[in-house]
Amino acid sequence: MVPAHSPRVALLCPGLGRVLRGHETFARGLFDLLRDSLDVTLFKGGGDSSAREVVVPHIPRDAAGLDGARLPVSPKWHAAALGDERIRVEGESFAWGVLGALLEGGFDVLHVLDRDVCRVLHANRHLFARTPTLLFANGGAIPARDLPPCDFVQEHTSHNLAQSLKGRSFLIPHGVDTQRFRPDAPTDFRARHGIPADATLLLSVGTICYWHKRMDHVIREVAAVADPGLHLAIVGQESEDAPAIRALGRELLGNRVHFDALPHEELPAAYAAADAFVLGSVFETFGIVYIEAMAAGLPVICTHHPNQKAIVQEGVFIDMEASGALAAAVGPQRRHGWASLGARAREIACTQYDLGTLKSQYLTKYADIAGRSAPLPRWNAARRLRQNLEGTWRKVASRL
Repeated sequence: MVPAHSPRVALLCPGLGRVLRGHETFARGLFDLLRDSLDVTLFKGGGDSSAREVVVPHIPRDAAGLDGARLPVSPKWHAAALGDERIRVEGESFAWGVLGALLEGGFDVLHVLDRDVCRVLHANRHLFARTPTLLFANGGAIPARDLPPCDFVQEHTSHNLAQSLKGRSFLIPHGVDTQRFRPDAPTDFRARHGIPADATLLLSVGTICYWHKRMDHVIREVAAVADPGLHLAIVGQESEDAPAIRALGRELLGNRVHFDALPHEELPAAYAAADAFVLGSVFETFGIVYIEAMAAGLPVICTHHPNQKAIVQEGVFIDMEASGALAAAVGPQRRHGWASLGARAREIACTQYDLGTLKSQYLTKYADIAGRSAPLPRWNAARRLRQNLEGTWRKVASRL
């Protein structure tokens, strides 16, 4: 039951309902976690609407209308620039689409997961009869100098917190439902994919792509291990790289590689079937899949980047860019400690990342920051002088 004195919170995520990433998983999980204990409304980019879940009209990043955009950049960089432009259009159009509901909603805290949305809302704070506190969730590990204007910043790792805005940032990590993600979760994953019960199964969860998740690298490294009983399961959404990566897997691993695309609610079955978890990324801003694997009692084999070391704490950390490093880490001679490492991973997940533990932190923090928005700019002599100078310059410029 929502307490009568609970602050009103708006949670804003333009990708939710259309995109499958960590940001969207975080937004959905946070809303489901808090909805019975907090007056919270979820504003999202797709899916179904309800009393407390609102689909916001906007221009999504994959809108066909943006295909013909022409940018003043070198043809060499046009595709990359267009990708950034699509993200900007999505965020800004979402912000304008949601603004009316926010103005009428009487919210105390706006918890924003998108940089462009945050920037537009901050620029229009003066439209609110009562200025809400603007909280930015820095899921992208944006450095302090590039953060959007806001009142407070939520960081998800201690590594990022150390580099964030001093005095206005706090740490609440991503969380995992340790009752759903557990070692003994029901699973038919091996049976469905024809994986022998005595096979050693590595699991990698993420977009099937070359960039970032580097699934091709994982396939090549597993193929380099001299163990016919070693299998690899890759679970994730498709990308334009997926057909080529599937072909590479079949070429190098034959029937020992298994691809699947599961909705998030079915992922516990994949983790419960595996013996270890691996992700080929060189860096992740957080990586919810790490803590899902930990909750499932799997040893995590990942990059040695400081951010991942801070999150996983006790795992197998390697140089993911070094050829042969992953192959060595998953070889038969290195597996003797997996059981104890997985048990320790489960302990860390339950004590530090369990959603029940994090729930109280969110409720406390929302109550603490509600009503603590920065004051709006006020009219004064300096502002009057600046406006007069700007007006004079516009007149001069118009006559040139």
